[in-house]
Amino acid sequence: MSTTVIEKGQQGSRTGFQDSFLLHKLHSLSGVFPIGFFMIFHLLANSYSLRGEMEFNTTVKAIGYLPFVFVIECLVIFIPIIFHAVYGLFITAEMQGPGGNMVHYAYGRNWLYWLQRVSGVVALAYICYHVWSTTGHRWGYELFGGSAGKEAGFRAVSYEAMAYRFAGWGYTITYIIGIAAASFHLGNGLFNFCIRWGIAIGREAQKIVAAIGWSVGFGLAFIAMWTALNFHSVGHHYDIKNAQGEVIEKDVDLRQRFSSLAELISQTKLAPAESIPGAGAKSASGSAVTVPASPAAQ
Repeated sequence: MSTTVIEKGQQGSRTGFQDSFLLHKLHSLSGVFPIGFFMIFHLLANSYSLRGEMEFNTTVKAIGYLPFVFVIECLVIFIPIIFHAVYGLFITAEMQGPGGNMVHYAYGRNWLYWLQRVSGVVALAYICYHVWSTTGHRWGYELFGGSAGKEAGFRAVSYEAMAYRFAGWGYTITYIIGIAAASFHLGNGLFNFCIRWGIAIGREAQKIVAAIGWSVGFGLAFIAMWTALNFHSVGHHYDIKNAQGEVIEKDVDLRQRFSSLAELISQTKLAPAESIPGAGAKSASGSAVTVPASPAAQ
């Protein structure tokens, strides 16, 4: 295996990290396939929330009931992300900051090189938080929730639960910052990928892939921020319904109505979604609602 070695003490080296040619190529590849494609799929799936509660829940339920979904999540999502993140941190540790080569070589691509590493670190921190606050909650209910665990896990990432999360400005702002960093990282990373893999050699080809990369980055950031702000608004003006779809509490601020996400999940057992083949005989839309109506609704 051919390697490019950065010796400790050499200009630009901090840790004596040996940057493998093959692993660096695989690091670049994993950022696009499958991580980049998963990010696009994930944000587009989330955008179904703009269509409404039923549409979003149906999308989430269909994905959640894929055969071997846990294996798919590990092999296609988590393992590639862990590899990309760990190797990326080693690369970032070798990087000179704004006080280093940026002072002497203030080229646009030089700054983009620095921003690519910084955005990667920010995106990684956000991904860890996002996985814990969504998938982690779902897995917790599915593994320890008994016979109702699957349904509770679904409700933990349902439209109502996401609206509850985004109703807090802290969650919304954290999401926007994290997704902005991830969108930039992917958009600029597409350009780097095409250069590293010999797809864009000439100046014109590089201009084209740069334009594509920026378009992808801005497009994903726009979709994600629109989705986040919509969820934030819904979280402050949510209509709680019963099993028949009748509104029993209108224009509810979920953060004020429920003290925690766990309370919301335990009390509201309706997450309306279309029936999904293979999802089991009991669908979410057939569950009962245990939330008592407010005095005004009564």
